[in-house]
Amino acid sequence: MKKLCILLIFMMLFLMKTSFISAQISVSINIDSQPLWGPVSYDYVEYYYMPEYDIYYHVPKSKFVYLKRNKWMFSNSLPYQCRNADLYKTYKVVINEPKPYLRNNHYVNNYKQYKYQHSKQDVIRNSNDSRYTNRKEHPNHMQNIAITLQHKNTHPEAKSNSSKKKGNKQGRR
Repeated sequence: MKKLCILLIFMMLFLMKTSFISAQISVSINIDSQPLWGPVSYDYVEYYYMPEYDIYYHVPKSKFVYLKRNKWMFSNSLPYQCRNADLYKTYKVVINEPKPYLRNNHYVNNYKQYKYQHSKQDVIRNSNDSRYTNRKEHPNHMQNIAITLQHKNTHPEAKSNSSKKKGNKQGRR
């Protein structure tokens, strides 16, 4: 019985250690889900908070979150009172926690100094980083494809492969 208890304890410890290790290697990336008006340099974003309008944007679901009559609303588009908002210029706070709007007072108080900070962030639309330009909706997407093709055509390995093919054709004559 003592051996069985010891064996069970070792098995439990092993299972706990294995799940702990797998939790540490888990990495999430959602660059393709981030809107073109989002700030650059983030591999993963759960929410943006926009202090100027006191609204949130949930990146994974592409929904704006805002308070209306003491109730949090979720919408595909901006609320009517923010219809003229320039999302490319307004400051965005990246938040990677679930339901940050439930702690709205915290974000309002901590980020009020950014309320009218326009054009202080580089946005995905203006980035030349291939992580972003590979996206079809990025304005430089076609330019990125052309550069990639040009690189393949001028790469030394591509030239040596094409000259080998020419040499084989000449040798057959």
